[in-house]
Amino acid sequence: MKITVTVQYRREEKQVTFDHKVMVSEALKQLGYSTETHLVLRGGELLTEDTRLADGDTIKLIAVISGGDH
Repeated sequence: MKITVTVQYRREEKQVTFDHKVMVSEALKQLGYSTETHLVLRGGELLTEDTRLADGDTIKLIAVISGGDH
């Protein structure tokens, strides 16, 4: 079963097709992103690494920024 997911990152949007249902962690790995450095949203809802993506999903990636001395 193939599923197509729309990925939005920064100002880019692309459609990615997977050969099978995937979890967020697997999708990010295949796209070259890390779950440790990116948050994933679907419809404004924060997704966990083990959330399964469905055909037609649109997910938004947000880079996590940290650092600084206080």
